[in-house]
Amino acid sequence: MKNIQEQEIDFAGEKLVLTNQRALYWPAENTIILSDLHVGKAAHFRKSGIALPQQVATRDMERLRDLITHYHPEKVLITGDLLHAGMNSEVALLKDIIQENDSCKFLLVKGNHDRLSDRAFEELGIRILADGYAIGNIHFTHGDRQFSAGIHSISGHLHPGIHVAVGRKSTMRFPCFVVSDTQLILPAFSLFSGLDTSCVPEGAFCYAIYEDGLFAVSC
Repeated sequence: MKNIQEQEIDFAGEKLVLTNQRALYWPAENTIILSDLHVGKAAHFRKSGIALPQQVATRDMERLRDLITHYHPEKVLITGDLLHAGMNSEVALLKDIIQENDSCKFLLVKGNHDRLSDRAFEELGIRILADGYAIGNIHFTHGDRQFSAGIHSISGHLHPGIHVAVGRKSTMRFPCFVVSDTQLILPAFSLFSGLDTSCVPEGAFCYAIYEDGLFAVSC
């Protein structure tokens, strides 16, 4: 079993569980929520002549499989950029996971990289949701969509990261969850992704992610 460490938070009146595997779990809805898997990105780079190992993709899919095995969710909800560049050999790894978990619904709010037709996604076993899809008072979106006052949102796209002081003169960057009163920004699920340390809004709270856990950082 993958090392899955948890941090429980309150958001929009709900208990959510952040994990060090760059995904969160919503117990009341029995739903895993994640973003920016960018499945097929490594294969896309290899096609362009950049020699990346197959393990880049398989590690992400192994983590997804472990999360599903651990939580036994009814739903896996992805807030965009599930695929990086259309269909390629690595998408078959995702399809295997979907077929192995036929009692679990895979739901997608499409992101800017999700260029397949809705029908093509449905053939993979993925249901497409409208941007701004809501469960209760929590709306799901990809990117910086603005909602009315009092609306809570969970989003992806930004690949948030944070600099953390290490010693007196050096810092390290960590992927993170960004949490404010009305917004929760998810880290990129893919390990093969950059970090944007400029996207953290003032006054937010960050939960930095490392291999063996999470830790809170005031932004």
